[in-house]
Amino acid sequence: MTATTPTTSLIDRVEARRVRESADREAGQRGELGQFFTPAPIAALLAGMFEVPVGSLRVLDPGAGVGSLTAALVDRARDEGWPAVLDLTAVEVDEDLLPALKETLHECEDLPLTTSASLHNSDFVEWGCDRLEGGLFAAAPELFDLAILNPPYRKLNTASTERRRLSSVGIEATNLYAAFVALALRMLAPGGQLVAITPRSFCNGPYFKGFRKELLASAALRRIHVFDSRDKAFRDTAVLQENVIFHLVKGVEQGSVVIESSSGEGLSSTRKRVVPFERVVHPGDANSFIHLVPDEAHADVAGRMGSLPCELPAIGAAVSTGRVVDFRSREHLRAEPGPGTVPLLYPTHLRDGRVRWPVLGGKKANALADVDETQKLLLPTGNYVLVKRFSSKEERRRIVASVLEEGDLPAAQVAVENHVNVFHHRNAGLSLDLAWGIATFLNSTIVDLYFRQFNGHTQVNATDLRSLRYPSVDQLVLLGEVARQTEHDQGAIDSLLEQFVPTLAGA
Repeated sequence: MTATTPTTSLIDRVEARRVRESADREAGQRGELGQFFTPAPIAALLAGMFEVPVGSLRVLDPGAGVGSLTAALVDRARDEGWPAVLDLTAVEVDEDLLPALKETLHECEDLPLTTSASLHNSDFVEWGCDRLEGGLFAAAPELFDLAILNPPYRKLNTASTERRRLSSVGIEATNLYAAFVALALRMLAPGGQLVAITPRSFCNGPYFKGFRKELLASAALRRIHVFDSRDKAFRDTAVLQENVIFHLVKGVEQGSVVIESSSGEGLSSTRKRVVPFERVVHPGDANSFIHLVPDEAHADVAGRMGSLPCELPAIGAAVSTGRVVDFRSREHLRAEPGPGTVPLLYPTHLRDGRVRWPVLGGKKANALADVDETQKLLLPTGNYVLVKRFSSKEERRRIVASVLEEGDLPAAQVAVENHVNVFHHRNAGLSLDLAWGIATFLNSTIVDLYFRQFNGHTQVNATDLRSLRYPSVDQLVLLGEVARQTEHDQGAIDSLLEQFVPTLAGA
């Protein structure tokens, strides 16, 4: 067993290991494994989310790294004198981390509350699926009481080994972090608790719909911690992903949810509010979006947006992603327009609320060959609202909408690339004033503030845009009639919205 140094605390020693191991790893290596080690203040924040348990407890730390989360949990249990004893299980695939992780676990074993600590040098997906699958005559695996995790963040290819193994136990996950959480949740005993720090991306969008459904069906959401800034929680590893910490209790009735927020550097200046679960996941929402409303100002925004009268079909509009996937249509792409082509619109053609086409000399094509194979990819020229699917870091708003007017392009048809969302009416254009009204509404500050409550990344999916409520047709038409004759700066947009949609005034 490793002797401890009395002049430094367990947390300080583990933090020194984390800093050393993180510095020793190239960014590419961290990215390949999805590794982002947990700083001590964030580890303490995760450990502090658990409700105080009693009795003999089996603790699971998947993707344990150097053991920061396990150490923070043991440290809390010791300081608070928990009426419990801890049996620790750490799983880590990276052999280079094992010496540091073993040191941490040995030091945890030296403390009175820890009965034992075991280390598994394994891929957690493989290890977890093996335990869940067992065998025909295998005994049921012993379940855990607490799970604490900072899972790796990496997309899972449909054909990957991980996806196949996960599917074998009934888990469909598009990202490694969702797979870790789903597996850990499956391995919890009834009443067991899980605390995890993950990207916010699971809160919305179609890719994580199955994950949200499983999470909310099998456990109660007790607490969520939101960070005000996306660049502080893991500031020494240059992570810019927006993160949340959430606390789940398996197999118990859902009640109110505590929503906390802080600067991102740990426990200081944490603000809390208790909200009904119905404000976090709206009743009847088939997508189960998770809305994070950290304070009363944000709650006021959510209330005003929720009071709008219409869903998208009620205003005679629909939204879809552009039909042209450029790598599948490479042979039909043209750098410049010419005979036998139609205009092709990418995000680079959307500027200052309008379409600027063509953009010559750039990396993107400006036209698509007008041939039999491309006909299904085209729309008739008309008035459309175009929204970038990915907003750049320089953009002030998540939703960036532009209007394509019927006379903007010298063609009877137009092609829209897949990184652009298109508002249309039955695959044809909208009325001009309605198009301008929708675009002005989407470009407003209040829509941006509301959108950020459930969207934690720069991607804007068509599903997200369908989930919004909209002003009435009459309000949008009146708004658009004036907006299309007004300079499109942010102040003017917000002023017009308050004028024509009074419900949103003062937000």
